[in-house]
Amino acid sequence: MWTAIRAFLWVYALVALVILGALAFAWRFVAPPPPREVTVATAAAGGAYHQAAEAWARLLARERITLRLRATEGSIENLRLLSADPPEVDFALVQGGVGGAAAYPGLESLAAVFYEPVWVFVRGADPNTRLADLRGLRFAIGPDGSGTRALALRLLAANDVRPEDATLLPLAGMAAAEALLAGTIDAAAFVSARPVPAITRLLRAREMTLLDFRLRADAYVAGFPYLTRVTLPGGAVDLAEDLPSEDVVLVAPMAEVVAHPSIHPQIVALLMEAFTETHRGRQLFAPAGRFPSADPTDWPLHADAARYLRHGPGFLKRYLPFWVAVSIERMWVLIIPLLTIAIPLSRIAPPLWRWQVDRKVYRWYGHVKRLEAALRQAHTEEERRRALAELDALQERVGRIRVPLTHAQPLYQLRAHIALIRDGALR
Repeated sequence: MWTAIRAFLWVYALVALVILGALAFAWRFVAPPPPREVTVATAAAGGAYHQAAEAWARLLARERITLRLRATEGSIENLRLLSADPPEVDFALVQGGVGGAAAYPGLESLAAVFYEPVWVFVRGADPNTRLADLRGLRFAIGPDGSGTRALALRLLAANDVRPEDATLLPLAGMAAAEALLAGTIDAAAFVSARPVPAITRLLRAREMTLLDFRLRADAYVAGFPYLTRVTLPGGAVDLAEDLPSEDVVLVAPMAEVVAHPSIHPQIVALLMEAFTETHRGRQLFAPAGRFPSADPTDWPLHADAARYLRHGPGFLKRYLPFWVAVSIERMWVLIIPLLTIAIPLSRIAPPLWRWQVDRKVYRWYGHVKRLEAALRQAHTEEERRRALAELDALQERVGRIRVPLTHAQPLYQLRAHIALIRDGALR
């Protein structure tokens, strides 16, 4: 019995050692778990970027992941933080058209999440006023580092209005609205996905005109691929006050989520769920289902984001809690080699164990063969008695061997062979 137990332990210890070695090797390729904290660069607190990130933070908190919001001056600063070495944030909201792979290489897009139209207010102007008519005026276009400023400069340049042709001021938000109402500036540009308080206040002011891009919207869209023609319906801001009093056509870039390539794939998957839950509904400037979107984007689309946009969440994440699904997905790199090795080993181990047990019997046949030859070649009675004595001793030792019943046949065959040789020598 102890022979069988020792053989069993030897064989299966070897199997366990091989499996552990394979797991140790495969462990090197197991992806690290997703971080418990990530940082997003937004813009000024209270803006559409900041509010969107706050919604994402609440959704990520359900999975015990903290999303830190870093307020900035806007898209240009966000891209600088993201492109730093090492990056100062994990991902950022960026206004479409202000960057791109050529200016900021190595980044990846996760999705576009909403339109953010250009709102240009001019004091006492005709609604059909063009940007070219702002030459010589005092124009608030936002601070350095903001997407509003970058886009305003491009649109002005397209209308042959150079920085030296107007007084371009770094005012933004409510400060720009207050200055425009006070008459210290003549025009102000805002890029916002919704009517923020500064925009609403200007819409209510009789002396303010929101420029309508109706006559040139298609030209802007043709000249700037990242712009889309959108319509602000009459009364959409306030039905009771009829704000605005009629439909206004605007042009809008898309707010894009851009990430550093080092962002964890599981965080990407979780963010895509947050984007979908937050932005897939109907928006002021987009129908339900328009966002999140892969088109257009200014950077290559992240592989995991593209997979999500095509197929939705993976099978495991569709039916299991996030951290359970993450653990299983991380372990695939262990499970696959484990199955690859364990299945063949499970077939090899039993025959190997049987061979180990049978070997305890078959190894005596060498002695049996030697003694049979000695008896056959004995020339004297003394040599014959010596060979018979050794054969008797061998028979006694073999009689003490214990094997499982399943392996008794080789043992009894060995005993029968010894007895056969002894009987033949005694005749």
